Amino acid sequence: MLTPKVVVIGGSLGGLFSAIALRDLGYGVSVFEKSSGLMRDRGAGIVLQSEVTELFRRYSIGTTNEISVPVRDRRYLNHDGTVAEDGRMAQDMTSWDMLYRKLREKFPDDKYHTETHFQRFDDSQRIVAHFDGGRTEECDLLIGADGPGSLVRQQLLPQVVAEYAGYVAWRGVVPEAEHPELAREFAGRFTFFQASHTHILCYLIPGLGGVVTPGQRRINWVWYINAAPGPELDRVLTDKDGRRLEFSVPQGFVSTTMTDWLYEEARRILPPTFRRLVEGTREPFVQTIHDLAVPKMAFGRVCLTGDAAFVPRPHTAASTAKAAANATALRNHLTMAKGDVIEALQAWEPDQLEMGRRLRIHGQRLGNRSQFGR
Repeated sequence: MLTPKVVVIGGSLGGLFSAIALRDLGYGVSVFEKSSGLMRDRGAGIVLQSEVTELFRRYSIGTTNEISVPVRDRRYLNHDGTVAEDGRMAQDMTSWDMLYRKLREKFPDDKYHTETHFQRFDDSQRIVAHFDGGRTEECDLLIGADGPGSLVRQQLLPQVVAEYAGYVAWRGVVPEAEHPELAREFAGRFTFFQASHTHILCYLIPGLGGVVTPGQRRINWVWYINAAPGPELDRVLTDKDGRRLEFSVPQGFVSTTMTDWLYEEARRILPPTFRRLVEGTREPFVQTIHDLAVPKMAFGRVCLTGDAAFVPRPHTAASTAKAAANATALRNHLTMAKGDVIEALQAWEPDQLEMGRRLRIHGQRLGNRSQFGR
């Protein structure tokens, strides 16, 4: 019997979750990623959920202690910096770059193809994926794991587009060693401050290179600020070179005007510790908050996973966990269907759609309440 061949479009976390799970099943899996080399550190913190830790344990990728920084308490501050509420709530915090690095180490380099731009696929006797330069790849299963801007989804569901939620997430990371006094204030805690139509949160994450040793970690913060569509949002998304970007302005590209504005807002709105944290961030970056949801995830021998299918708002802390759950369930259904891809995807789809819809509703409820009071 020939080894089933799988092509994964998108080499970020969601794509690697699926690739590792199906490779362990004995499938011939190849990943195609449009970026070059090791993806740039995005400096984004992630609340580590059980779906991810279980996948890491199952495939011997890494233990919780190796990949995360623990917190023991959840704390809310008043505007003057005093504690409004404090309670025990143990969680583990990690980062996008930590998870990505560990996953890439687990997946063979010769099956991970960079600078390979997917164009389209054909579905006849087998799926044929087409890439720039005339390259084609035949497969028995094509997985679209190419994120919110998914080209696989655009071919399947051209009517599905992301909807701007009316606010953005300003983010930043500060090396613990540069601000030890702030690190002591935030270490071991998941700290929040809420004000009218805005809120900010903070926790420690692994340092560059994945180190979790105290003194070498990073302080990670996220601040949600409303930005109306039109001139206000255009100003936020115009980078230092005058380009109006679509969904985000990455580290090192935020304009001086917007950085100065952010620092002034911090001085006006935030408690002292949060203000010093934002002002101590050399390269803040910003991402728009969008809702994206598909009506269907399985299309014969093609499927959509992770953020290519649903983008829940970050308040759910579930986007990465959802992608891991998609991958684990896909492996389980392929096992039960004895490799019958169409049967497996038909059985896999209903629960994945339900999970995505549930997270979408939950995220909208949380975000709309905090940002718009509704």
